[in-house]
Amino acid sequence: MTKLPDKSAVKEALRAALASTLAMLANAAKDAAEGATHEENRSEGDKDMRATEQSYIARGQAMRAEELAEELSRLESTPVRVFREDEPIAAGALVRVSIDGEDERVLYVVPWGGGTELDVDGARVTVITPVSPVGRALCGRSAGDDFELTQRGAVREWVIEDVR
Repeated sequence: MTKLPDKSAVKEALRAALASTLAMLANAAKDAAEGATHEENRSEGDKDMRATEQSYIARGQAMRAEELAEELSRLESTPVRVFREDEPIAAGALVRVSIDGEDERVLYVVPWGGGTELDVDGARVTVITPVSPVGRALCGRSAGDDFELTQRGAVREWVIEDVR
């Protein structure tokens, strides 16, 4: 049985992962912007789009970096919420589920972002949102509830083992 890690440690691991990705994206956006204005990318004719394409890449990376900075700011300003045993799952919940009685997963529900996997205190934690398929199935349920969820064409039985 997988033990739920400390929720503050999960939040800190997510903060560190977002900060690392943000730094990487900021550097990539800077490099792409420099590439767009570099002398070697100067247009050699009306069909030469190197500088324009580089600028599109730079803008896309800068926009993603801005989104990530907002997510990081929201995470840092959101207090760690403790869920009572009978309280329904919502954003801020750390959940342990078993799937088909064999596989266990630890899920951290956040209101935005998601899709990140973290290793915290020996547990693999998947960050999900309430609008993801798993998030929609979990939100509103409580510890002890079970439900079926179709994934990759297979119906699987999920049991909510613990919520914090």
